[in-house]
Amino acid sequence: MIFLSRISNFLRVDNNPEAAVGIDEALSAIRTELAGLHAQSKFLNEIVDRLHSENEQLRRAGSEATVQPALRELIKLADDWRSRALAIREDVDPGRLCADVVEDVTLVLERQGIEAFSAEDGAEFDRRQHRAVGTRVTEDETLDGRVAEVRRPGYRGEERVVRFAEVVVYKVAAAG
Repeated sequence: MIFLSRISNFLRVDNNPEAAVGIDEALSAIRTELAGLHAQSKFLNEIVDRLHSENEQLRRAGSEATVQPALRELIKLADDWRSRALAIREDVDPGRLCADVVEDVTLVLERQGIEAFSAEDGAEFDRRQHRAVGTRVTEDETLDGRVAEVRRPGYRGEERVVRFAEVVVYKVAAAG
């Protein structure tokens, strides 16, 4: 506003009162327009802030809705294993006990839309599904870049890999 007054004063020095009045009217219109734009900007910023807040609330609610079923499944799993722990006797096969835990966790994952997958020994290594965790030297060139061993299965949900299958990959021995 001070700047606009200085321009108006500068133009009045020109000794043309009609031009000064025209400039004053134009400056007044600009001031009015700027005040309107400022109010509009403030209004739009309030809308953006409200929409951001609503978006955050929806994101939290969506996240909770996704996580809650898995949490209930894990709580049930913990309760089941507490009950089993009370029933375990000294002659229980530890290998069978571990297999039961893996089976129960796999069922929980399946109910959440996550399925286990693996690779066949000798299958071609696929970076979209496998993660190499080691190599095994071979003389057979036809095995180069193929799966030698699966260390851990992979998991996917809705065609998206959640964890890559961990595999050992054959590598042809260097000549020399």
